[in-house]
Amino acid sequence: MQQIDQEPKKAKKKLLLKSFILCLIFMTAYLISFFVFDLSSSEKLSYIIFSPLVCLLSWIFFHFFLLVKDTRNLKYYLLGCALIACTIIYTNGIFDIDIRLQNFFHSSKLPNEYSKYDDINKLKNQFGKHEIILLKASDNPIDQFLTKNNELIIHCLTGATDTDSPSTVIHTFYRLDKDGKQIDEYSFKQDKDEDSEVLFEGYLINVSKHYFRSWPLNGDTTKKTIEVFNANLNWSTDKQDQKLNDIKSKATYLLSEKIYHFDQSNSKSYTKRTYFINDKWYVFNENISDDNNLDPQSSSRGHTVNDLFGHWDKNEWVTNTTPPNIRSVYYQKIKRVRNRHDVKTGKYEKGDLWQGCLFSQLIVENDTLRFKDSLYLDEKWHWSQVDINNKNIGTLTFENTDQFNAYGFYTNPALNYQLFTNQRNKLYLITKK
Repeated sequence: MQQIDQEPKKAKKKLLLKSFILCLIFMTAYLISFFVFDLSSSEKLSYIIFSPLVCLLSWIFFHFFLLVKDTRNLKYYLLGCALIACTIIYTNGIFDIDIRLQNFFHSSKLPNEYSKYDDINKLKNQFGKHEIILLKASDNPIDQFLTKNNELIIHCLTGATDTDSPSTVIHTFYRLDKDGKQIDEYSFKQDKDEDSEVLFEGYLINVSKHYFRSWPLNGDTTKKTIEVFNANLNWSTDKQDQKLNDIKSKATYLLSEKIYHFDQSNSKSYTKRTYFINDKWYVFNENISDDNNLDPQSSSRGHTVNDLFGHWDKNEWVTNTTPPNIRSVYYQKIKRVRNRHDVKTGKYEKGDLWQGCLFSQLIVENDTLRFKDSLYLDEKWHWSQVDINNKNIGTLTFENTDQFNAYGFYTNPALNYQLFTNQRNKLYLITKK
C-alpha cells in the first residue's frame, strides 16, 4: 500500500524535473537571442531583468504541457498559450514585433503628384528663373549677421584637425556682398575661452583680452586695443554709479558679461561692460557682491545673438514662425522605427517614430520650389510648426536627432538674394539664374 502511494509522488517529481529541464533549454535559447537580435543596451537590460519571470512562466507552461500532451485538450492549451504569448509580445513590443507587423502591412507608395519633388539636401536645385544653393554646412549652428553696409557675415565653427586637443576649434567668417558673392574671409583658432572673438554689431570683440577688429565692416583685421576703466575693481560705489549712468545714457551698444574669479587667496565677481560711444569701444568693470543675482544679458544693448531665422527666449531657442511663402503639403511614412541612436553625435532618442519625407513648397516671386526633406515623425507630441491641411502633424527630427521646428526664409529689399534654412547648421542661398 505504501509503495502504491509513493508512485504518484515519484511521477509528480519526474514531471517537475522534466518541465524544469525543458525550462532550462528554453532559457538558454532566450539568453542566446540577446546576441542574435540587434537590440539596444537598454532593451537587453530589460530582458535580463525580466528573465526570472520568463523562467517561472516557461516552467509553468512546460509543466502543464506535459500533463495534457497525451490528451485531446493539448491543441486548446497550445492555442490559448499562443494567444496569450502573442498578446504579451505585441503589447510590450518584445523583439519589436509590433513594429515589424506595422511595417509589413504598411504601404509607403508615394502619390504621383509628389514624385518629382527635389531633394533639398542637394548642393543645387533650379526652379523657374531661380536656383537654390547649399552655401554652407557645418556640424555646429551657423551664425548670420547683416551689417549696416548690407553685407552678410557668416560664422562657421569647426573642430581643429591639426591638434589632439578636443577643445581647440576654428572660427571662420565669410563676408558676402549684396549679390551674394563672397568678397572676404577671416579665421582664427581658439584654444581656450580667452581666445574667443565675439561677433557683436559688426565688430569682432575679445572681451577677455580687451581688443576688437573691424573686419566685418571694412575688412580690417588689425587688433585695436580697448581702454579699460576700473581694471583693479577699486572704484567707490558713487564713482561706479556715475560711470554706469553715463554709459546708459550715451552708449550705442553695450555687451554685459558677469565674471567669476576664484583663487586660493581671493574670490570676486564683477560685471564686465563692453560699450561703444562715439565710434570707440571701452570696457568698464563694475564691482558687485557675490550674492548679486543681476542677469547681465538683460542690460545688453544690441544683438547678442547673430541669427536671421530665430532667437533665444528664456534659455530656449525659438525659431521664427513659418513664412507665408513656405507650406508643407504631404508627409510620406516610409518605415516605422524605434529608439534611434546617432553614432556620430552620441544622441539617443527613445520612442516609436516614422521614418519618412516631408514634402513642401517654397514660393519666390513667381517661381515655386517643390522639395522634400528626410525627417522622422513622432505623432504623439506636437512641437514642430508644421501644418498640413490646417493640422499639426507632430514633432519632426533630423537623422542626428536634432528637432526640426520650421523652415526659415529671409529676404531684404537691399539684397539681390534670399536666404533659406531647414536646420541651424545649414544655410542656403537663393539667386536668379
